[in-house]
Amino acid sequence: MAKISFGIRVPNSGPLSGVENIVRTAQKAEELGFDSIFVHDHVVWSTEMHRHHISSGAHEALADDQSADFYEALTVIGYLAAVTSRVQIGVACLVMPTRNPIYAAKQLATLDHLSNGRLIAGVGLGSKASQSSNEFEVFGVDFKQRARLTDEYIDAMRAIWTQPLATYHGRHVSFDDAEIYPKPVQQPHPPIWVGGWTDYAARRTGRVGDGWVPGWLSPKEMARGAEIVRDTAAEYGRDPGAITIAVEKLAVIKRDRDAALERAIPTVRTSSTTYERDVDDISFALDRHIFGSVDDVKRRVEEFVEAGVTHFELKLIYPSIDDLEDQMTLWADEILPLYRD
Repeated sequence: MAKISFGIRVPNSGPLSGVENIVRTAQKAEELGFDSIFVHDHVVWSTEMHRHHISSGAHEALADDQSADFYEALTVIGYLAAVTSRVQIGVACLVMPTRNPIYAAKQLATLDHLSNGRLIAGVGLGSKASQSSNEFEVFGVDFKQRARLTDEYIDAMRAIWTQPLATYHGRHVSFDDAEIYPKPVQQPHPPIWVGGWTDYAARRTGRVGDGWVPGWLSPKEMARGAEIVRDTAAEYGRDPGAITIAVEKLAVIKRDRDAALERAIPTVRTSSTTYERDVDDISFALDRHIFGSVDDVKRRVEEFVEAGVTHFELKLIYPSIDDLEDQMTLWADEILPLYRD
């Protein structure tokens, strides 16, 4: 069986965001034996999204005097590379259409060196939250072109990472004989994980990705998507078995199921119209995320593993960093040993 790995989202946004909490979470995850830590990405982030799209922290941690702090993803990765030594460090996912792909390729290659080959480069199109924060308008990027832009930018970055004198010609980016060094530590380049829960995202993964990291899919939907990834990879002459099938999951683990649901549901309801998929009723979220007692969590994780998932990026819901550490410790004590040799 493929290795099953687990990562923790650090609070580079949300009501508990801040340098001290980011570092504390990252170092605790490494200490407890988690495999990876993740940041997420938006440059433009509105107060409305701060209050109604909580993917780090919890509804209970919101305060009226908070600003919509969202620490820049790649800068945070560079900082975390210096204060950790073992865990992989990923972004899930860069809003790729708002990034200059030439500069992003240089940044990501540099980060791969700063982390000594621990980088995971997640890329995505941008989401409903991007629209709600007017992110594309601020950057002057046509939201309708986001898929084409993302495809071109991935190919352009791969050219820079793998060619001594990089040449790429696309509709939106084009260059000849670009000598851009250093090349990444990981060869041929850091793993590219494609975000997005649609069939289009699964096919993009099969064509160019080293991993797929959707959110908001049930185990049944994940199994179907993973099949699309594998079929597309085979169609393009790639090894389907070499592609990581990951998930991005809201999660709460407690000794008591009711306590877990009491922690999870207010935050899910607060953010219900800003997630990638609208949450019309709470059962929709419960079928797609991981909330409950230790036994509930064991069962839910195994359902996703049986659907083909090999990596979990956990977006724990927590009203304080102490509560986050308690949940991480419980996960490390009760869940991680089940998937260790």
